[in-house]
Amino acid sequence: MKWKKVLLSMALLAALSGGASAEWTLGPGLASPLPTNPAFSTKGWQKETMNVNIPVSRDPNLLKRARINAAVEVETNCFTKSIEKRNAAWKTTGWISWQSAMDNKESPITSFLLVESSYPDRAAHPMSRAVPMNFDGLGHRVTLKDLKQKMPNLTVEEVNRQIEIQCSEREIYLFPDHTVRKLPDIFYIGKDSHLYLVFEPYEIGPYASGFIAIDMGEAKL
Repeated sequence: MKWKKVLLSMALLAALSGGASAEWTLGPGLASPLPTNPAFSTKGWQKETMNVNIPVSRDPNLLKRARINAAVEVETNCFTKSIEKRNAAWKTTGWISWQSAMDNKESPITSFLLVESSYPDRAAHPMSRAVPMNFDGLGHRVTLKDLKQKMPNLTVEEVNRQIEIQCSEREIYLFPDHTVRKLPDIFYIGKDSHLYLVFEPYEIGPYASGFIAIDMGEAKL
């Protein structure tokens, strides 16, 4: 029993320190939020079993700032309520953190990820999901459909090809049947201006493989 408690403690520590799964804290083209970032600050609080650290836009465009902050607030409230609901049946700890992508003031796209993690009491490990936050210069949400109009290589066939190439190069273990049949819902524009498609644990690989970010090349913005 002692070794099981050690494993659980390690998993919980990883969730607390990274706010994400133990296997994927920062993907390619991402960075930890910096307090010196003029475009964003971080607001944090803790209430009961909920721990929150979320971005707050400082964009000089008041409308853009309001739209970004509203989107973050809506998602935060939704996840917070889901943790409260779970606690009614079983003690569950929740975290929200964020990871900085293309978020400079002069960038044509503002892109970052919210990472939501939950850890039911006595579970084997925490579970995490990434929530994409991509906005244009006016604070409207950017979709893969918008990017696909300017990126003809953004096809399911090319995504499957890149999964094979990049996961082989990075020695990422995949399920035997890992072929995707549609573009994923999660993506971000990295600080290197590349488009990354994100697959969460259990989508194309096991939990041990963590989040898998596939580089689709320079984003045509």
